[in-house]
Amino acid sequence: MILTANEKGVLRLLASSAGKNLSMNEIGKACGVSSGGAYKILTKLGKEGILKVENIANIRAYRLDFESEKTSRVLELALMSDSLEGRVRARAEDLKALKTVAKACILFGSYITTKKEPGDLDVLFVLERKNFEAYKKALAKVQDIVPVKVQDVVQTGDDLRNNLKNNDPIVVEALRNGVVLWGFDVLVQVMKNVS
Repeated sequence: MILTANEKGVLRLLASSAGKNLSMNEIGKACGVSSGGAYKILTKLGKEGILKVENIANIRAYRLDFESEKTSRVLELALMSDSLEGRVRARAEDLKALKTVAKACILFGSYITTKKEPGDLDVLFVLERKNFEAYKKALAKVQDIVPVKVQDVVQTGDDLRNNLKNNDPIVVEALRNGVVLWGFDVLVQVMKNVS
């Protein structure tokens, strides 16, 4: 299944909405697509068996259907970036050293936008508590080669799940708009456990 940028945006919105039902208009507005565009995307995803649709009063509400195995696979695709370019690619290379201690890594914030001179690099890491000391040592080495300050948000899987349930703005922003470098399956599992 090939996903357009708008389809990826809708899937990421639904995944980061902690199992809430969203209307077509809410989805379109949040993703910057017209109601007609949202309708086409939701219809396609519904036919693929990825969505649950519920009629609430006179509104159709949508959420991801994690009972379907296909949903997890398609969501992993939605989390993947088509290509990493420029400074994002360079930072992805720098952060690879943390892959042995962190189960997932997401770049987010101003660094991944077109801002000319971002002051820092926001990164969300998911790791096991037992790996925290090794993570700190590896991060110190990475910080020496990265040209800006690394602002790390460290989460265990349980932390991430709870923060997603509580609609934490930093976690939601990272999952909705960030560049996932690794750990797609870990992130999908957390989202699945929230819904």
